Amino acid sequence: MNDNPEDLESVMKSIESDFAVAELEKRALIAVAVADVAGTVLRAALNGGIPYEMAKEMAQDYWVSEMAPAVEVVHHAVEDEE
Repeated sequence: MNDNPEDLESVMKSIESDFAVAELEKRALIAVAVADVAGTVLRAALNGGIPYEMAKEMAQDYWVSEMAPAVEVVHHAVEDEE
């Protein structure tokens, strides 16, 4: 077994890269699925007699609810206590 730290670092970077690509692909698939459902919301609303602008807003609301982060991270600066 080769215990070369450079080899280990190279393997770790490769694994990290593979995970990043997989995560990106997963997020893209989710975005496509959400877009498909948003289109279904728009079509169903229009078929139900909802005016276009309201139906569009309904589809947009769905898109935002699914694609916006569920948690907002707020960073507060902490001053050194002396």
